[in-house]
Amino acid sequence: MVEMAPLSMMPHSVHLFLQMVDHKLWDDTVFLHTAHHVLQAAPIGYSDGRSRREEFKDANLDELTFQEYSKDYPHVKYTVGFGGRPGGPDFYISTQDNSQYHGPGGQGHHDLHEEADPCFGKVVKGTKVVDRMHRRSIATVGRSGSDWNKDDVPITSIVAVEIIENI
Repeated sequence: MVEMAPLSMMPHSVHLFLQMVDHKLWDDTVFLHTAHHVLQAAPIGYSDGRSRREEFKDANLDELTFQEYSKDYPHVKYTVGFGGRPGGPDFYISTQDNSQYHGPGGQGHHDLHEEADPCFGKVVKGTKVVDRMHRRSIATVGRSGSDWNKDDVPITSIVAVEIIENI
């Protein structure tokens, strides 16, 4: 269960993510186990291994209009952020404090290295599941590539995502 960041801090990122969920774009996709410090959700079909990026693009929900960041909502353990420039559609869950790596100045390989990945939510229920997925990632990092194949890259299925209000 992910609680969204306050709208006063991250309105654009929260809105984009909730629209993705509302359009069911994350249903039947995957978390890739390819890094030590994050669990990356990718728009790849679990059932067929097919890229779903075009579905996000067709819905005009494939990327942020601008990089948004709040110093008051940093990338600590269990927070959720958009990766890339511009961010989206891929998102990740931090499995450690990534404030320096994904915060301002942490991504020096981007044109505007002072920008940061948007951090827009935090896992508030299910952290043991995140930890279990992370242990699996640590055991398998190094067996990944840009061409995803169920047999090559360990994955976790995202069956369905739904919005739950006012918990």
